[in-house]
Formats: sequence, C-alpha cells, structure tokens
Amino acid sequence: MERRVLDIATGRCYLSKKRGSLSVASSADTAEASERLVPFDEIESIIVHTPQASYSNSVVVELARRGIPLVCCDAYHTPAAWLWPVQANYEQSRRMSAQANLPDDLRASLWAILIRTKLEAQATVLHNQNHDPSPLHELAHRVSADNCTLLEAQGARWYWTRLFGDEFRRRRDGPGPNGLLNYGYAVLRATVARCVCATGLHPSLGLQHHNRFNAFCLADDLMEPFRPAVDRTVLGLWSRECQNVDAEAKSDLVAVLARGVNTDRGIAPLSRCIEWAAQSLTKAVLERRPHISLPDGRSIVG
Repeated sequence: MERRVLDIATGRCYLSKKRGSLSVASSADTAEASERLVPFDEIESIIVHTPQASYSNSVVVELARRGIPLVCCDAYHTPAAWLWPVQANYEQSRRMSAQANLPDDLRASLWAILIRTKLEAQATVLHNQNHDPSPLHELAHRVSADNCTLLEAQGARWYWTRLFGDEFRRRRDGPGPNGLLNYGYAVLRATVARCVCATGLHPSLGLQHHNRFNAFCLADDLMEPFRPAVDRTVLGLWSRECQNVDAEAKSDLVAVLARGVNTDRGIAPLSRCIEWAAQSLTKAVLERRPHISLPDGRSIVG
C-alpha cells in the first residue's frame, strides 16, 4: 500500500494522537467541526500550511518515533521548519549521509536528467506557440553529464527570445512578463521544497545549485523540468494582456499545480508528479543509480 502525504492547507485544526491514529480535528466552535482519523502506518509525511494549526505533544513525539516528517510552512507556503527526531533516526541519518556523500558523477547524471526533460518541455511550449522547437529537441538529445549546464544556457537564449521577443531578458527584477514568471516560479518552488523536505532529504544540499544563502538548493534543482508548465500559463495571461500579478494571474498560476498530467501511472495533478519526482530522487540517492521519475516534457506542458 502506498503511504500518503497529508497536506493540511486551510482552517483551524488540532492534530493529536488517538487510538493509534493521527486525529485531525477542526475547531469545535465552527459549524464545520469534524474529526478525521488517519492510521500512522498510512502516512508518508505531513505538510502543514495553515497558521491556525496546533499540536499535542503526544502526536509530535509519535511522529518523531515513527520517523514521519512534519513540515511546517510559512505564510508563503515555503517550509520554515520540519521535525527531526533527537533520538537516533537511522533512516533519516542514512538519507542525509547518502545525500551529502553523493558521488560527483551521479550528481551530474541526475542533473542531466532534469535538464533533458526541461529542454523537451520548453520545446513543447515553442511548438504550441507555432515556433520551431527543433533546436531544443536537438539540445535535449545531446545532453550528457558533462555538458548539460552549457546546453541549458544555449536553449534558454533560443527559448526566451522566441516567446517574448529579441529584447526580452529573463531577470527577477526585469520588466514585462518577468513579474508573472517570478510569481509562478515562487508557487512552484514552494511545492517542490515541501516535497523535498517530506522525503527526508536536506533541501540545502543541491545537485547543481550551491549557495550558502539559499536554504532550498535541492528544490531549485528539482523544479527545473516543471518550469515550462508555468511559462505556458504566463504566455496565456500575456496574450490576454494580463501584465500584472493581480487576482486573475495568481489564480491561474496557482492552478498550474492542479492541472492533470499524463504519466505512466495515469493522469495525475502536476503537484503529485512533483511528489513522485522527489520520492524517486531519494531512491536514486540511496541506491546510487541515475533515475528520476518524471513525466515526459510534452506531458508536463500539456
């Protein structure tokens, strides 16, 4: 049986231990008061977004005893802290030790997988906009552990100028659609960061991104192949002359994560695909094999 990631996003709730299960009870002073029991054996991890959540000490201790990650997120839905048991947690230690000692050749191979899929997804975005995608397909075909960062940069120059014109430059503080892209990527990054923390990997130990001021280097790595899904939505907003990050834009960009994606397990929300990618990356780190479970680039964009 596949264990579940519990995502507690809204409302006032109280988490406690009850009859060998996690109890998630909504506030008793609301008309919607309710209680849900989830057996601990069925839980992969717990992610809490709502600022109105509270916890019993017994449930925190039980989660720590079982090695179930509890990820607490801030107002921007980015992990602020996660539960790490004080007593020996051999599985947690094994994962972080394997991650910290990842061989350079495997690190490069995993990064190449991410960039290859990103280039394929970018090619699909161009194709959908009636631009020639063949240069990006060619770059994706040439990607190897030795050259992927260089080819990614070459692809970016072709990609952005075809989408938004020769004068466009992708910069966080740039004009034009940069603001929309920034917001969409921030939403995506928060989701990837939560999934990474939930797997037991340390988010600051990246494959390619390395910055002592960045707590989420690994999330920045893993989000790369999913960025074109945001680009596709920004193009739609831009074509409707929606140039500011207003309520309409926010709604459309948040909805990217709920869009159905064709996978070898059937149609699943993009957010679920990110969970699977994070889980498979953990397995790759532990088993020392170059594999990440990703939808193909065409499916990511749709």
